[in-house]
Amino acid sequence: MRRQPLGLLRSLVVISDWISFADPDKQADIKWFYKNQDVESIKTSSVIFIPVDFSRLILYNLSYILLHGVGIYWTKFSLGKKITTDNRYLTGLVIPEEKWLNNHFNTEPFVFPPFNDFMISGDNLLEFSFNALQVQEDYAGQSRQAFERGKILTQLVFPLKEPLVMLRKATEKKEEFYYSPAPMRVLICEFFNNIFVNEIALESTNSIYEENIPGIQRIKPNLLEIFPKKWKNEVYLDGLRRDVSRISEDFALIGASMILH
Repeated sequence: MRRQPLGLLRSLVVISDWISFADPDKQADIKWFYKNQDVESIKTSSVIFIPVDFSRLILYNLSYILLHGVGIYWTKFSLGKKITTDNRYLTGLVIPEEKWLNNHFNTEPFVFPPFNDFMISGDNLLEFSFNALQVQEDYAGQSRQAFERGKILTQLVFPLKEPLVMLRKATEKKEEFYYSPAPMRVLICEFFNNIFVNEIALESTNSIYEENIPGIQRIKPNLLEIFPKKWKNEVYLDGLRRDVSRISEDFALIGASMILH
Protein backbone atom coordinates (compact mmCIF):
# COMPACT_ATOMS: atom_id res chain seq x y z
CA MET A 1 0.00 0.00 0.00
CA ARG A 2 1.54 3.30 -1.07
CA ARG A 3 2.11 6.10 1.37
CA GLN A 4 -0.19 9.08 1.03
CA PRO A 5 1.50 12.35 -0.05
CA LEU A 6 1.64 14.77 2.87
CA GLY A 7 2.07 18.06 1.02
CA LEU A 8 3.62 20.57 3.40
CA LEU A 9 2.61 18.67 6.55
CA ARG A 10 5.53 17.75 8.78
CA SER A 11 4.42 17.88 12.37
CA LEU A 12 1.79 19.05 14.81
CA VAL A 13 2.83 20.94 17.96
CA VAL A 14 0.74 20.76 21.12
CA ILE A 15 1.10 22.87 24.27
CA SER A 16 -1.49 21.41 26.61
CA ASP A 17 -1.14 23.99 29.41
CA TRP A 18 -0.38 27.28 27.71
CA ILE A 19 -0.59 29.47 30.82
CA SER A 20 2.01 27.44 32.71
CA PHE A 21 4.20 27.24 29.61
CA ALA A 22 4.06 30.95 28.76
CA ASP A 23 4.31 32.57 32.17
CA PRO A 24 4.70 30.03 35.01
CA ASP A 25 5.88 32.55 37.61
CA LYS A 26 2.84 34.84 37.38
CA GLN A 27 -0.03 32.53 36.56
CA ALA A 28 -1.29 32.37 40.15
CA ASP A 29 -1.40 36.18 40.41
CA ILE A 30 -3.46 36.90 37.30
CA LYS A 31 -7.16 37.64 37.57
CA TRP A 32 -8.95 36.68 34.36
CA PHE A 33 -12.09 38.29 32.97
CA TYR A 34 -14.46 37.37 30.17
CA LYS A 35 -17.11 39.73 28.79
CA ASN A 36 -17.05 41.81 31.98
CA GLN A 37 -17.39 38.77 34.20
CA ASP A 38 -14.91 37.26 36.65
CA VAL A 39 -13.50 33.92 35.58
CA GLU A 40 -13.74 31.54 38.50
CA SER A 41 -11.21 29.06 37.13
CA ILE A 42 -9.55 28.02 33.89
CA LYS A 43 -9.92 24.32 33.22
CA THR A 44 -7.87 24.18 30.00
CA SER A 45 -5.69 26.59 28.00
CA SER A 46 -4.15 24.81 25.06
CA VAL A 47 -2.41 25.48 21.76
CA ILE A 48 -2.50 23.25 18.69
CA PHE A 49 -0.22 24.41 15.87
CA ILE A 50 0.75 22.95 12.48
CA PRO A 51 3.97 24.66 11.34
CA VAL A 52 4.92 25.16 7.72
CA ASP A 53 8.25 26.87 8.36
CA PHE A 54 10.27 28.66 11.03
CA SER A 55 12.74 31.47 11.44
CA ARG A 56 15.08 32.63 14.18
CA LEU A 57 14.89 36.10 15.68
CA ILE A 58 17.84 37.38 17.71
CA LEU A 59 17.51 40.46 19.94
CA TYR A 60 19.87 41.53 22.72
CA ASN A 61 21.73 38.22 22.40
CA LEU A 62 18.51 36.30 23.00
CA SER A 63 17.22 33.89 20.38
CA TYR A 64 13.59 33.12 19.60
CA ILE A 65 11.83 30.59 17.36
CA LEU A 66 9.05 32.01 15.18
CA LEU A 67 6.87 29.24 13.78
CA HIS A 68 4.64 29.98 10.78
CA GLY A 69 1.57 27.92 9.98
CA VAL A 70 -2.00 27.40 11.19
CA GLY A 71 -3.25 26.78 14.69
CA ILE A 72 -5.72 27.47 17.44
CA TYR A 73 -5.63 28.72 21.01
CA TRP A 74 -8.52 27.10 22.91
CA THR A 75 -9.63 27.56 26.48
CA LYS A 76 -12.31 26.08 28.74
CA PHE A 77 -13.21 28.01 31.87
CA SER A 78 -15.94 28.51 34.45
CA LEU A 79 -18.11 31.57 35.00
CA GLY A 80 -19.74 30.61 38.25
CA LYS A 81 -21.52 27.32 37.59
CA LYS A 82 -21.36 27.72 33.82
CA ILE A 83 -18.57 26.09 31.81
CA THR A 84 -17.62 28.14 28.73
CA THR A 85 -15.16 27.72 25.87
CA ASP A 86 -13.60 30.22 23.47
CA ASN A 87 -10.81 30.24 20.93
CA ARG A 88 -8.58 32.28 18.64
CA TYR A 89 -7.09 31.05 15.35
CA LEU A 90 -3.36 31.58 14.85
CA THR A 91 -0.88 31.86 11.99
CA GLY A 92 2.27 32.19 14.09
CA LEU A 93 3.83 31.16 17.39
CA VAL A 94 6.88 32.75 19.10
CA ILE A 95 8.82 30.76 21.70
CA PRO A 96 12.21 31.57 23.26
CA GLU A 97 14.71 29.14 21.77
CA GLU A 98 15.95 28.10 25.20
CA LYS A 99 12.42 27.16 26.20
CA TRP A 100 11.99 25.27 22.92
CA LEU A 101 15.19 23.30 23.59
CA ASN A 102 14.29 22.60 27.22
CA ASN A 103 10.94 21.15 26.17
CA HIS A 104 11.90 19.44 22.95
CA PHE A 105 13.85 16.44 21.71
CA ASN A 106 15.35 18.16 18.67
CA THR A 107 17.64 21.16 18.52
CA GLU A 108 16.02 22.35 15.29
CA PRO A 109 12.32 22.63 14.47
CA PHE A 110 11.23 20.13 11.80
CA VAL A 111 14.53 18.24 11.71
CA PHE A 112 13.48 14.68 12.52
CA PRO A 113 16.01 12.21 13.96
CA PRO A 114 17.63 10.10 11.21
CA PHE A 115 15.67 6.96 10.33
CA ASN A 116 13.07 7.79 12.96
CA ASP A 117 9.66 9.25 12.19
CA PHE A 118 8.57 9.51 15.80
CA MET A 119 8.96 12.57 17.94
CA ILE A 120 9.86 12.56 21.64
CA SER A 121 9.08 15.75 23.51
CA GLY A 122 8.92 17.13 27.03
CA ASP A 123 5.96 17.39 29.36
CA ASN A 124 4.96 20.90 28.33
CA LEU A 125 5.47 20.73 24.58
CA LEU A 126 4.57 17.75 22.42
CA GLU A 127 5.24 17.31 18.73
CA PHE A 128 3.84 14.56 16.52
CA SER A 129 5.13 13.65 13.08
CA PHE A 130 2.52 13.24 10.33
CA ASN A 131 4.92 10.89 8.61
CA ALA A 132 4.65 8.56 11.62
CA LEU A 133 0.92 8.18 11.02
CA GLN A 134 1.32 6.92 7.48
CA VAL A 135 0.88 3.27 6.57
CA GLN A 136 3.91 1.23 7.64
CA GLU A 137 4.81 -1.83 5.57
CA ASP A 138 7.21 -3.62 7.93
CA TYR A 139 6.40 -5.09 11.33
CA ALA A 140 8.71 -2.76 13.26
CA GLY A 141 7.16 0.24 11.55
CA GLN A 142 3.68 -1.00 12.35
CA SER A 143 4.62 -1.40 16.01
CA ARG A 144 6.03 2.12 16.14
CA GLN A 145 2.95 3.45 14.38
CA ALA A 146 0.67 1.76 16.93
CA PHE A 147 2.71 3.32 19.74
CA GLU A 148 2.54 6.77 18.15
CA ARG A 149 -1.17 6.38 17.50
CA GLY A 150 -1.70 5.59 21.18
CA LYS A 151 0.22 8.72 22.18
CA ILE A 152 -1.87 10.86 19.86
CA LEU A 153 -5.13 9.45 21.19
CA THR A 154 -4.24 9.92 24.86
CA GLN A 155 -2.37 13.23 24.62
CA LEU A 156 -4.16 14.97 21.77
CA VAL A 157 -7.44 13.50 20.51
CA PHE A 158 -9.09 12.56 23.81
CA PRO A 159 -8.33 15.80 25.74
CA LEU A 160 -8.42 18.20 22.77
CA LYS A 161 -10.87 16.77 20.27
CA GLU A 162 -13.10 19.87 20.35
CA PRO A 163 -10.39 22.36 19.25
CA LEU A 164 -9.05 19.82 16.75
CA VAL A 165 -12.46 19.58 15.10
CA MET A 166 -12.78 23.37 15.16
CA LEU A 167 -9.40 23.75 13.46
CA ARG A 168 -10.35 21.18 10.84
CA LYS A 169 -13.59 23.02 10.05
CA ALA A 170 -11.78 26.37 9.89
CA THR A 171 -9.22 25.01 7.41
CA GLU A 172 -11.96 23.39 5.33
CA LYS A 173 -13.85 26.67 4.96
CA LYS A 174 -10.62 28.57 4.11
CA GLU A 175 -12.02 31.79 5.60
CA GLU A 176 -9.49 32.03 8.44
CA PHE A 177 -6.31 31.14 6.56
CA TYR A 178 -6.96 31.78 2.88
CA TYR A 179 -4.01 33.34 1.05
CA SER A 180 -5.27 36.80 0.09
CA PRO A 181 -7.57 38.23 2.77
CA ALA A 182 -6.53 36.40 5.96
CA PRO A 183 -4.60 38.57 8.45
CA MET A 184 -1.61 37.26 10.38
CA ARG A 185 -2.11 36.50 14.07
CA VAL A 186 0.93 35.54 16.17
CA LEU A 187 0.78 34.10 19.68
CA ILE A 188 3.80 35.25 21.67
CA CYS A 189 5.06 33.20 24.57
CA GLU A 190 7.79 35.68 25.41
CA PHE A 191 9.69 38.20 23.30
CA PHE A 192 11.89 41.29 23.40
CA ASN A 193 13.41 40.72 26.83
CA ASN A 194 10.04 40.07 28.52
CA ILE A 195 8.37 43.21 27.19
CA PHE A 196 5.86 41.00 25.39
CA VAL A 197 4.69 37.99 27.40
CA ASN A 198 1.68 35.81 26.67
CA GLU A 199 -0.13 37.90 24.10
CA ILE A 200 -1.48 37.73 20.57
CA ALA A 201 -0.18 40.28 18.07
CA LEU A 202 -2.56 41.00 15.19
CA GLU A 203 -1.64 42.36 11.78
CA SER A 204 -4.76 44.53 11.68
CA THR A 205 -7.57 45.61 13.95
CA ASN A 206 -10.28 43.00 14.48
CA SER A 207 -12.98 43.71 17.05
CA ILE A 208 -13.80 40.03 17.55
CA TYR A 209 -10.21 38.90 17.98
CA GLU A 210 -9.34 41.79 20.27
CA GLU A 211 -11.96 40.78 22.84
CA ASN A 212 -10.25 39.41 25.93
CA ILE A 213 -10.04 35.65 26.33
CA PRO A 214 -8.97 33.80 29.51
CA GLY A 215 -5.39 32.60 29.46
CA ILE A 216 -4.06 35.36 27.15
CA GLN A 217 -2.91 38.58 28.82
CA ARG A 218 -3.26 40.92 25.84
CA ILE A 219 -4.50 40.92 22.25
CA LYS A 220 -3.45 43.97 20.23
CA PRO A 221 -3.04 44.94 16.55
CA ASN A 222 0.68 45.60 17.01
CA LEU A 223 2.29 42.93 14.83
CA LEU A 224 3.88 45.49 12.50
CA GLU A 225 5.39 47.29 15.49
CA ILE A 226 6.88 44.14 17.05
CA PHE A 227 8.27 42.57 13.85
CA PRO A 228 8.64 45.50 11.42
CA LYS A 229 11.44 44.02 9.30
CA LYS A 230 9.43 40.91 8.48
CA TRP A 231 5.86 42.11 8.20
CA LYS A 232 6.60 45.28 6.23
CA ASN A 233 8.35 43.29 3.51
CA GLU A 234 5.54 42.70 1.00
CA VAL A 235 7.40 40.01 -0.94
CA TYR A 236 8.12 38.06 2.24
CA LEU A 237 4.58 38.50 3.51
CA ASP A 238 3.09 37.44 0.20
CA GLY A 239 5.06 34.20 0.24
CA LEU A 240 4.25 33.59 3.88
CA ARG A 241 0.51 33.98 3.28
CA ARG A 242 0.72 31.54 0.40
CA ASP A 243 2.49 28.93 2.55
CA VAL A 244 0.00 29.37 5.38
CA SER A 245 -2.86 28.91 2.94
CA ARG A 246 -1.27 25.79 1.44
CA ILE A 247 -0.64 24.06 4.77
CA SER A 248 -4.16 24.97 5.85
CA GLU A 249 -5.48 23.14 2.81
CA ASP A 250 -3.14 20.18 3.40
CA PHE A 251 -4.38 19.83 6.97
CA ALA A 252 -8.01 20.02 5.87
CA LEU A 253 -7.59 17.45 3.09
CA ILE A 254 -4.97 15.13 4.59
CA GLY A 255 -3.80 15.79 8.15
CA ALA A 256 -7.10 16.09 10.02
CA SER A 257 -8.39 12.73 8.86
CA MET A 258 -5.08 11.05 9.75
CA ILE A 259 -5.43 12.25 13.34
CA LEU A 260 -9.18 12.05 13.87
CA HIS A 261 -10.08 8.85 11.98
